[in-house]
Formats: sequence, C-alpha cells, structure tokens
Amino acid sequence: MVKTLKELREEHQLSQFELATRVGVTPSTIFNWERGRNEPRVKQLRTLARVFGVAMETIAMTEDDKAEIVKIAA
Repeated sequence: MVKTLKELREEHQLSQFELATRVGVTPSTIFNWERGRNEPRVKQLRTLARVFGVAMETIAMTEDDKAEIVKIAA
C-alpha cells in the first residue's frame, strides 16, 4: 500500500507541528502539503524521507502514480 504524507506522519505519531519542526517549515506548510495545495521541494523531500525512513519517490508520488501502483498490485 502506498501511504500519503498524512498517513506516514500519523504512523510515526507526529503532529503537524512536530513534523514541521523536524523539516524546518511551518505547520501550515505541512497542512498544505497534506492537502495537495503545495508540494515539498527536493531538500524538504530528502528530510521527509529521512524522518520516515522511506525513499523520496514514496513521498513525491502523485495521486495518479499511486492509483497506477494499486491497479498493478490488484
């Protein structure tokens, strides 16, 4: 299963504030990323990947990418 940024954050039991502090952004930035309003920059993707222990591509996938993976896995 491909997880969203919000799912990864909740799985690691982090609040938006805690994740924002680790990444060096504001909590509203995390909020906007989770809702698809904005996307993290490459440097921020690297940091997110380290925090969650996943590949950058996992976080950078679009909804279409995720749907294709689910379709292939079915």
